[in-house]
Amino acid sequence: MKKTIASVLYVSYLAFGIPAHAVEETYTPPVVTHVAHEDSAKSQKKAQRAADRALSKQVRSALTKTKGLETINITVLARRGTVSLIGYVPDNEQVQLAGDTAGHVAGVTSVANNLVPGEPGH
Repeated sequence: MKKTIASVLYVSYLAFGIPAHAVEETYTPPVVTHVAHEDSAKSQKKAQRAADRALSKQVRSALTKTKGLETINITVLARRGTVSLIGYVPDNEQVQLAGDTAGHVAGVTSVANNLVPGEPGH
């Protein structure tokens, strides 16, 4: 009887144990790849935010250096090459001047000129 049980267990192990064991050895948990992908995505986002900040600073610097343009009430936002100008300038000529200046900065692909002529709060 012990031989019969041992034989059944042995055959069961051969039938079910080896394939299961082989699967365990070749299985790679997806968590490892997912974590590596998350790190890569986070570093790409971080690099993109740094590039956007740098572009905003370049545009802000160009606006500040432009003669005849009052930049105190202008906010510059950049995202993937698109620059948004937000705020107030004294007149329509300065709205156009600010948009043209921002458009000539290296790295700027488009300008959303949301400047309003006039003073804030009026």
